Amino acid sequence: MSDKVAIAEQVKDAVETRLSPHEDHFGSGGKSPCSTASAKMFTRQCEAAAEATNEDAAFALAQAGSHAGFASLRSVAQKIQKSRATYRQLGCATNPAEAATRQACLGPAAVLAQGFPDLRDGVNLGLAGK
Repeated sequence: MSDKVAIAEQVKDAVETRLSPHEDHFGSGGKSPCSTASAKMFTRQCEAAAEATNEDAAFALAQAGSHAGFASLRSVAQKIQKSRATYRQLGCATNPAEAATRQACLGPAAVLAQGFPDLRDGVNLGLAGK
């Protein structure tokens, strides 16, 4: 096994170990409290899921470090971090009354709802050197 493959496997195992419990607890996609179809999107439940997703994104970035071949993972993780920051800045978890703010919350919430599977996909692409 080459060094690149071994590193990619280590990153995959470490990230997967961290992702699975959070995804089991919070759900993902349509089952996430951050899903744009969820009544929980404007609540602290989504905020907690956003925080866990953000932590996993930061962990994934740390695991990828300066290793080559994780461009997709880095991109996904950075997008999650930006979405979590935007969700927080807009006050989305406080059930904002203003329609424009509610509308602005949809994009970041959708990214956060899909965060766990997207991080997993990023790791898998890292195995392929992407």
